Amino acid sequence: MKISTTNEYSKLLSVLVGSVDNFQWPTNDPAFDRSIQESTYTDDTIQKGPLEQEVYTQTKEDLDSFVELLDKQDISVFRPITTSPHWAYSARDILLSVGNMMIECPTPFTSRRHEAEQYSYVKDLVLANGCKWIERPEDEGIMFDAANVCKFNDKLLYLESSTGNRQGAEWLQQQVGTEFEVVVWSGVYAFAHIDSTISSLNEDTILVNSKRVADETLPKFLKDHKKIWVEDMVPRTFHRFPYASKWIGMNVLSLDPETVVVDSIQKQLIDQLQQNGFKVFNTPLRHSRTLGGGFHCITCDLERQHQ
Repeated sequence: MKISTTNEYSKLLSVLVGSVDNFQWPTNDPAFDRSIQESTYTDDTIQKGPLEQEVYTQTKEDLDSFVELLDKQDISVFRPITTSPHWAYSARDILLSVGNMMIECPTPFTSRRHEAEQYSYVKDLVLANGCKWIERPEDEGIMFDAANVCKFNDKLLYLESSTGNRQGAEWLQQQVGTEFEVVVWSGVYAFAHIDSTISSLNEDTILVNSKRVADETLPKFLKDHKKIWVEDMVPRTFHRFPYASKWIGMNVLSLDPETVVVDSIQKQLIDQLQQNGFKVFNTPLRHSRTLGGGFHCITCDLERQHQ
């Protein structure tokens, strides 16, 4: 196995997919508590600790169906080894694959700072193939999740938000050197991650959240891209508390420059993508809002086939 990925859309060859086995919401994590307090949803709150059985069962079914879909496309899938409590449902959050490197990210969530250990067997395979594995910095002032970053070949679009600060962008630039430019995107969406705001579908096309972004607020290097503007989403139901907004519905995964995986409930988005020439695989992700992750969130691409 090797790490080889510079964008979000080249043909996917191998990928990490998250898990809900032994999943628990953290009971002593200040950053997690702040994220709940800052939510605009006030009717109820997350029940900390293990998932209720229905949420676990339905999510496991949906993840298994998704993995089966990937298997049928000859994509190698690797899962975390979750022998202790975790919230590694969203595999993308704490590991950033870029170039031939896997970078452990300095997440603000204290309960996730050792989550990379669940992929130790992946680390062994990666290092055995001559790729790099970079450990997260110990400096508490450096902060970002991998899901703050969207890869555009030689540019890494970095969303400055509550989960990614300027020091994090500077540290990331030091790790990737001159091969990639970290482009900081500020004043767009302050709450968390980038992938419910913008996605890269192929070399020339981006999927954009029209409620958060306008032409004039796009980074300069994306001005000439074809834009598929998302005006609304079908809100998934959730259990007790939504850890993600309805916009998690535009959190899609590209399998190649012509193929996208979309939540089956998002009929309008599926139609938009098909009208723009994309092939769409749709499969349900019933608790994407409950657990805070769509198809991009729950995956971390390891290898894509670049020309």
